Amino acid sequence: MATIRLTLEYDGSAFSGWQRQPHARTVEGVLRQALAAIGASPLAMTASGRTDAGAHAHGQVVGLTLDMEWDPERLRAALNATLPHDVAVVAAEPADPQFHARYDALRRTYRYVVVPRSTRIAVARQYAWQVRGPLDVEAMRRAAAMLAGTRDFAAFGRSPRSGGSTVRTVYSVDVRQVAITPQGSAVLVDVDADAFLYGMMRSFAGALVAIGEGRMDERELARLLTQPPAQRARLTVAPAHGLHQWAVTYPSIPETR
Repeated sequence: MATIRLTLEYDGSAFSGWQRQPHARTVEGVLRQALAAIGASPLAMTASGRTDAGAHAHGQVVGLTLDMEWDPERLRAALNATLPHDVAVVAAEPADPQFHARYDALRRTYRYVVVPRSTRIAVARQYAWQVRGPLDVEAMRRAAAMLAGTRDFAAFGRSPRSGGSTVRTVYSVDVRQVAITPQGSAVLVDVDADAFLYGMMRSFAGALVAIGEGRMDERELARLLTQPPAQRARLTVAPAHGLHQWAVTYPSIPETR
């Protein structure tokens, strides 16, 4: 047997998310098809996280236990020759036989991309959320600082397990504006946390944009953090196509990007 750690990137536009589903095109599904095509049978497969339908990944980590020995670089080349154009294996390396891509991860980083532009966009339409008019980026930064820390984030998402804890540790939230075309800029929201609730990153982005547009008060965000409701709050949930899974960090292993 061989245990190998893969790092994938994919354009999620034409996928119904990571997790394999009947009658739907998923990243896990096409990866399993590619493995079967090259004669590599996975005895076990784990992933660092489940991306939403339409969301993208630049550092999705997958742990594979195969039924025979494989050289990691040979496996990477064989998979890239077989996978569809919107998925690529960017790295492959040997892993401990007990490696679990999800449970062994120390922290995860997600990026959300927002384009504040009143005119129609063409190039970034699949990878960023276009909002009309300017954003108050300074107000978004102030609000972002409130999201850091170990808190109950029940207002922003749900646990992957029924009845599971909604407490997570957010190490940092960075909001910055960068030029992306001669016509305008994008606002990047980068969040680094130990783990994420379902919908948490998209709710963060939606809340910060609402503050940047003046539709939400910073005090309202503070109340959601200090007095979390019993159920998820009715926040603007940012669309999935602006969400980018960015990186995963493991013990004693450099950050994968």
